[in-house]
Amino acid sequence: MSEQKLEIFNVLNFLNSGYGLDEILNEGNFGTFPSGDDCVNYLVENGYLEGNGNIATPESISKQYTVAQLKEILKENGLKVSGKKQELIERVLPVLGGDSSDDYELTDKAKEFIKENEWIDLYMFALVAFRFEDYETYVASSTEDNVTTALNFCDQIISRALMANLFLVFIDALSAKAHVYAYDGDYESFLDYDLQRFILGLNPIIMDPQTYASYDVVNAANVMNLKNVVEKLNFGSLKKRFDRIWAKSHVTNITVPKKTCYKILQKAISGADVEELNFDVREKYFNKKFGV
Repeated sequence: MSEQKLEIFNVLNFLNSGYGLDEILNEGNFGTFPSGDDCVNYLVENGYLEGNGNIATPESISKQYTVAQLKEILKENGLKVSGKKQELIERVLPVLGGDSSDDYELTDKAKEFIKENEWIDLYMFALVAFRFEDYETYVASSTEDNVTTALNFCDQIISRALMANLFLVFIDALSAKAHVYAYDGDYESFLDYDLQRFILGLNPIIMDPQTYASYDVVNAANVMNLKNVVEKLNFGSLKKRFDRIWAKSHVTNITVPKKTCYKILQKAISGADVEELNFDVREKYFNKKFGV
């Protein structure tokens, strides 16, 4: 039920935010539901949606129309008629979709469900690296607000990862904590924790050869986050902040020296190719220490 709860919340929350149901269904991945149609049927039957909508989805179009019928519809609308059935369906979808999502409305039950489970929105924004069921259990036991609960959860993961020498889990938790702060609008703390994730990514506390084989020393998502915040918000000297976060991180097992680490950061946020940076850093600093 937990995974299904997540899917239900996402659909209802997107609807509540102004997205059309047909748009959500045609883009969504519904996991426990065989198709988007089944998801809609569930929401209607269980009192989350009301109305007489008729949403066109790839599944419903495939069942309702033959290839010949699809080609006729495409021809009538001046669209290309060649290709396999799936291609025809994708091409005809905007024609048949219309704006039928207006025929469905959220019920009071749906709005209450969204309100009671608003913590899921934060989970989707910041904590998807961790099992939904684990976080759901943690939320149920917490008496704090959503943001504090998420931060405490991250701290717990960080502590356990350090004790168990699970370095990848540790840096995932650092990144998650940064995103919790971003969700709350605290971009200063977001920058601090993403900087720490960058620094420790280049200076792993521990790293076995098996983990290292697929490890990205310079993480592309981490670089993009840092680049966006540094470019859009004026938080003063990046070098001073870097020095402060380096000191806070207590880097004792140095792989990439501090000055070099900062130079790599500058290159990364200035638009250097992350794959090339990864290759260079691995060759110069990592392979001998962690590789074969």
